[in-house]
Amino acid sequence: MIEVQNLTKRFGDTAAVDDVTFTVRPGVVTGFLGPNGAGKTTTLRAVVGLDRPTSGTTTVNGTRLQQHAAPLRELGVLLDAGNLQPGRSARAHLSAIAATHGIGRRRVDEVLELAGIQEVARRRAGKFSLGMRQRLGIAAALLGDPQTVVLDEPINGLDPDGVIWVRNLLKQLASEGRTVFLSSHLMTEMSLTADHLIVIGRGRLIADAPLADIMAATDQSRVAVRTPHASALTAALLAHGVTVTAVTTDRLEVSGMDAPAIADVAARIGARVHALTTHATSLEDAYLSLTESSVQYRASAPTTS
Repeated sequence: MIEVQNLTKRFGDTAAVDDVTFTVRPGVVTGFLGPNGAGKTTTLRAVVGLDRPTSGTTTVNGTRLQQHAAPLRELGVLLDAGNLQPGRSARAHLSAIAATHGIGRRRVDEVLELAGIQEVARRRAGKFSLGMRQRLGIAAALLGDPQTVVLDEPINGLDPDGVIWVRNLLKQLASEGRTVFLSSHLMTEMSLTADHLIVIGRGRLIADAPLADIMAATDQSRVAVRTPHASALTAALLAHGVTVTAVTTDRLEVSGMDAPAIADVAARIGARVHALTTHATSLEDAYLSLTESSVQYRASAPTTS
């Protein structure tokens, strides 16, 4: 379990994290989201003991990480897949880490196989692709068979097979009762992997709830309607208090009513409907709705000549 209590981290006059409190519980995959500059990396660094909080506390399995006698057995971490000695082989890299905790060769072999890199174990890690470095970083995070795992952008650079492997691995770890904390900007993958979401923006907590609850609270589902009776159907739908937008003379976009209900209204007034297409809210839609006022770095629209 990870517990963050009233965490504040300042760099000069800037509060990168401002009085943030949340708990990452075992048995579920918890996703960590936020715009660039939101304070995610600073929060993760505070949790793993790399940044000292200005105020507040972070604990892992009930204790500050620095106070655990064997930190690798409590917390596995991947924050930067490039943080390795490039001249060492993958096996030597893991063996050096294992030696700090008295972890044997058998466990090194196990995580090499788990990550699918046993065939390149003797190759210099500096020659690895980004995806291979990610696999090595995940192997290192799991070396101590920890109860809690923190992974920052673990699928960057992975091929589709690797992405599916990470997704299934995280779900397996959670099913074993471990705590899994995952940070990523890839909304589609997060929607397929996470059970619970923590969202921050400009250093403050925005949301801390199950994925399903966040999706329901930010539901922006809409139905595209194609009908030769757009005007009559619009008037009938507006009488039900829904939002109707005319896209073209025969196409409408309706929010606040599902497709079967729209078809029923059309049938009652004798309006023909040629197509009803539901566009469901995605996690990306929900995320953008939550963080709209918290985006710190926003690009301008491209100009055309």
